[in-house]
Amino acid sequence: MTDLTLAVNEILDRRDDYLTAEEYYEGTAEEVFTTAAIKRALRKTANRFRLNFAATPVDTVNNRLEIASVSAVSEEAGSYLDRVWASNELTLEVGEIHKNTLIYGDAYLIVWPMDDVLQVYYNSPLTTVVLYDEENPRLKRVAAKVWEIIVDGKTRTRVNLYYADRLEKYVSLAERLPLTPKDSDFVPFVDDTTDEHGVMRHGLGEIPVFHFRTERPKGKPEHLSAYGAQDMINKLVVMQMASADYHGFPQRYALAAEGSSESADFGGDEKAGFSNNPGEMAILNGIKEVGQFKAAEPSTFLEPFKAYIRSMASTTSTPLHYFEPTGNVPSGEALRTAEAPLVKKVRTRQLSFGATWREVFSFILRDGGFNEDVQVHWKPVETFDTKEAMEIAYKKIQIGIPLAQVAAEMGYDVALIKTWIAEKESAATQPGNDIPGDTETHDLQPDTSGLPDDPNQKAA
Repeated sequence: MTDLTLAVNEILDRRDDYLTAEEYYEGTAEEVFTTAAIKRALRKTANRFRLNFAATPVDTVNNRLEIASVSAVSEEAGSYLDRVWASNELTLEVGEIHKNTLIYGDAYLIVWPMDDVLQVYYNSPLTTVVLYDEENPRLKRVAAKVWEIIVDGKTRTRVNLYYADRLEKYVSLAERLPLTPKDSDFVPFVDDTTDEHGVMRHGLGEIPVFHFRTERPKGKPEHLSAYGAQDMINKLVVMQMASADYHGFPQRYALAAEGSSESADFGGDEKAGFSNNPGEMAILNGIKEVGQFKAAEPSTFLEPFKAYIRSMASTTSTPLHYFEPTGNVPSGEALRTAEAPLVKKVRTRQLSFGATWREVFSFILRDGGFNEDVQVHWKPVETFDTKEAMEIAYKKIQIGIPLAQVAAEMGYDVALIKTWIAEKESAATQPGNDIPGDTETHDLQPDTSGLPDDPNQKAA
């Protein structure tokens, strides 16, 4: 099979799994019914009563995946990165890429020069894929993007194949692709940027499509283990809401007198439906006993409901207090112990996402003429109050970790760190001032006068 056929089929084969992940995150996954009769009985309410907890494992991790800064070796390279970052609004794009990677397990970023400006934009795994070399699974062989366009009033499928030296464009012959597309279903797409074979040459030197993923070689949705528990929660909630109707409007019964061969007579004018309005007298001829069926107790649903939430927390390594924010939230050391599995998971995602971001920014620098490495700094993952964070930072400085590294780990902006360190060095050179790092000052509390109350505050 050619790259065209392999890439298109790979995207189509994965779509169902990605759509399922999206439905569970959005809370629109269909309820699973045990019988057709129950499905018919609840068809009008099954999709109305939803408590979506499956999104919590995704949001909890995403809320802690914040890039503090990206630094290059030289100031010129750093300034170039800042311009690309600002022109592409990457402050907003980064959060969307992280969230969608966690939802689907995979997400893609395309970096492409357009009108002499470098464009950086997110692409969904529903339309994009990267195929890797069979011998070296870390080596990208080709990337593809598939989407629909309108040609002469008819829907056609467009395909772009990205290589290290060229871009190949194709378009489908028919409006609908077969279940297993073949090369013969496509022809080259020729426009002003391509030759007669639909090929566009470029000098980027590598495939400009970057793959974010939660695992390798193929990512998994962050909430994959929550699917089963969410199905059970959906069923409990829908069944409890159906039971609530019977609490407000209970089913009643009437038992005819023993030995009576006559039809029961409810009296009054409403023979078919007994009327029992306030202020009326009920005359029940031939009826021995009346009563009503007891509706299911709420505890029948609430106790399993709590158990399923605890199961979801356990299977997704998400602290239980994120599912029950009004409950007893631990503090101090107990909180850090409870969040240890979450912290480990977030750090694993930082390693994976950070490696891809490093590829992205290194590629951007090379395109700008800078052959330099970059470093991605993340905001702290652990939950600390300000006093604890300062004490830990001071201890790190005491054992010799550079101040710039400690400040970056605390989430301070790179520009602020440089300004603060420059001010400290300038003050240290003034007559009568102690040199920073003097052993006589080691028993003092850390001087935080140069640090803002908010670590996210930028340098003036």
